[in-house]
Amino acid sequence: MQRGGNPTMADRLLAARLGAAAVEGLIAGKEHCVVGIVKGEIAFTPHAEAIAQKKAIEPDLFRLLPMLAV
Repeated sequence: MQRGGNPTMADRLLAARLGAAAVEGLIAGKEHCVVGIVKGEIAFTPHAEAIAQKKAIEPDLFRLLPMLAV
């Protein structure tokens, strides 16, 4: 779940790291995968594996959603 707002320095650094890793991955021949951070490290995950992973959203977050959607 993601909300809007001005990007922080951490957001900008994460975007730069992931963007650079994506380009380096393409140059290295990595295809059909997503790049992300897994346990603090840059990781490439095949599309099929990423789509198959289901993460539950905490019910309390759904309760808060209408309150925060201003």
